[in-house]
Amino acid sequence: MAGQIDKEHLLITGVTGYIGYQTLVLALQRGYRVRAAIRKESSIIDLKRNPIIAASLDQGKLEVAVISDFLKQDAFLQHLHGITVIVHLASPLAFSAEDFVGGIVKPAVDMVTTVLEAAARTPSVHRVVLTSSCVTLIPFSWNMDPDTERLYNANDINKEVDGPYETAMEAYWASKGLARIAASDFVRKSQPHFDFVNLLPSVVLGPDTRLDFDPAATSDGLRQGARANVLAPALDASLNSSFPYVGTPVHVADVAKAHIDAVDRDLVPGNSEYILSSDTPDGVIWDKDVQAICREFFPEQVSSKKLPMEGSLQAIQWRLEAESTEKVFGWQFISFQDTMKELIEQYLRLDDYERIR
Repeated sequence: MAGQIDKEHLLITGVTGYIGYQTLVLALQRGYRVRAAIRKESSIIDLKRNPIIAASLDQGKLEVAVISDFLKQDAFLQHLHGITVIVHLASPLAFSAEDFVGGIVKPAVDMVTTVLEAAARTPSVHRVVLTSSCVTLIPFSWNMDPDTERLYNANDINKEVDGPYETAMEAYWASKGLARIAASDFVRKSQPHFDFVNLLPSVVLGPDTRLDFDPAATSDGLRQGARANVLAPALDASLNSSFPYVGTPVHVADVAKAHIDAVDRDLVPGNSEYILSSDTPDGVIWDKDVQAICREFFPEQVSSKKLPMEGSLQAIQWRLEAESTEKVFGWQFISFQDTMKELIEQYLRLDDYERIR
């Protein structure tokens, strides 16, 4: 394995994000040489707060490439010299709620195809690892009439991707499906010299390790996105989601690990796709399971109302097949119980720190 690591030079996008940050740190811990793509040079200051990242920069094991616009012609290509594997986690910068196609769908598809086209023009690249999503398995309309008995696997794909789109959420759903289709179509039609691995995470949860190195971090850093909505049953109704969530969690550390494991061609076959989700096949029931974790592991905080358990999150059952992922990668997904324990522990730690600061 050491020899294989020495030969690889990774370019990782999205390293300032929730998943990408942990992916970058893990790659460095395993000894890979990494070129990290960021949009703003100022992000280097934030990254260097982590001693692993700072030491890797000083030792020359990590270099940074500033790419302000991934979609600008050849902007991405010029940073691929010597790269053997691209790990692509970055998402388009902004969504437009007014122009669903131009603001949501097209950027998602263009970003994936830009990366693949650049890889095809770089002889040293032999694998591209892509971040997709489990939402690509089903159409948006499934949420209104879910098939809770069927077991979905990585061969399933949403084919209801054409507009018009009535909401930004529907357009986002379609954009993920179209990007996944575009990646498969590119490889099938172009027959490039590299292969790809497409990873399909479900609802990504767990602690945000970026906050551990931010001296100004507060618990508000966890009160956003999916983490906020899943924390609602432990906290308060202000975090409630207006849209129900499928009960399919996955620990962010497992998502990061899958991306770096997928670099290894001896471990993970090419031109393949894998669901990343824990507690399969039946998933979780957010309210019941989150509040049970609070009562079992944080009884004092429940009694003191630090965990008031006044919010809720409606769950839709979605049966996923992830056993084949575990067999290929050789490890089991972290349970939702452990995932949620870690997330709540970080929330309480940050909340306590705020009180004494």
